[in-house]
Amino acid sequence: MRVSTNMIYDHGVSSIQNLWSDLLHTSQEVATGRRVLTPADDPIAAARALDISQSKSINQQFLTNQDYSVDNLRLIENKLNGVIEIYQYVRTSAIAAGDGILTQDELDYFATDMKSQFDALLALSNTQDASGDFLFSGYRSQVQPFVGDITGVSYAGDQGTRTMQVSSTRFMPVSFAGTEVFDNTRNFENAPNGFVGRNNTGTTVFGVDYDPPQPDAANTGRHYDITFDGANFNVVEYQPGNPTPSLVLSDPGPVLNFNGISASVGGVPAAGDHFEIYAPSKNVFENLALFVDALQRPGSTGIISGVEFIMGNMDFGIDTVSKVRAQIGSQLVELDQLKDMGSEMNIEYSDTLSRLQDVDYAEAISRMTQQRTYLEAAQQTFMKVSGMSLFNYLS
Repeated sequence: MRVSTNMIYDHGVSSIQNLWSDLLHTSQEVATGRRVLTPADDPIAAARALDISQSKSINQQFLTNQDYSVDNLRLIENKLNGVIEIYQYVRTSAIAAGDGILTQDELDYFATDMKSQFDALLALSNTQDASGDFLFSGYRSQVQPFVGDITGVSYAGDQGTRTMQVSSTRFMPVSFAGTEVFDNTRNFENAPNGFVGRNNTGTTVFGVDYDPPQPDAANTGRHYDITFDGANFNVVEYQPGNPTPSLVLSDPGPVLNFNGISASVGGVPAAGDHFEIYAPSKNVFENLALFVDALQRPGSTGIISGVEFIMGNMDFGIDTVSKVRAQIGSQLVELDQLKDMGSEMNIEYSDTLSRLQDVDYAEAISRMTQQRTYLEAAQQTFMKVSGMSLFNYLS
């Protein structure tokens, strides 16, 4: 076969280029630590690595969401601990205020202290997280949930619960509706809302019913004083922030119907006998405001009943918040378990990706050394062959 000079050059250059390309590819493997640099290197491994990488990315996002959920729930738990501390403090202070021998100046001191607790409780109810979202406003995270002061507080959030996806199947609650924590502090069916004056001289039985059993907000959060003048029962209403009581009803009884309340006085009342009704609100702020109002009224006969009322409210409030706190504790335990599983999955994904993609350095370096030797040999051979000519043999 006749071999032309062009064929010799083409073959030599092509061989060197191929060997150089192989050496360069191996060098890139060693430099990057990856065996599969392009899908063409190993199509099956590349496809599997893509799937595993996507799964790992999703799992990592779940881990990030879990961390966020833990931080949020721990913040809520911390604030709920503060709420319970306030409830316990109010309860203890109420016992001290109800000993029956305090002067009005001393009761005013307690009222001022209770106002401070009211403000602290309101601040806790409007807690924001690091992102500025309110913890107790439901879905309306940018809306301050509780608005108002000692004369009245309203809820501006909704009943929703924000969630965070922390696994493929689990959406973890990371907030609570304010009504779940700061409302539902009183249960009308079981609430001791009617009180008989301790200095009454008549023989009476006093009962209070609500119509409907769960009255609307317009008829709750109210304090009524009922005094028998010998002929009629005079019902006056006290409202927080309003120093002047208003006459609601004057009726001979024995059944008194007003503002959704049916109060009945059985037995034989004596002139001057006195009864108290606290129509509780489901809003803890209004109930605390009622107690502050009772403390502030000079000569009020409602201190003892107010103490009993607020103590019952605080007990119920502690129970309500404790249930929410227990739920948070269960969620934190679940998140710890999910984080452990997610971390283990991340390790498994990394190991699988390493097997599919990572280079075997010992094998790659050995191969690179061999390829460099082949390249050098090809270059030297080409140089010798390209220098050969028949003219060298003519004399």
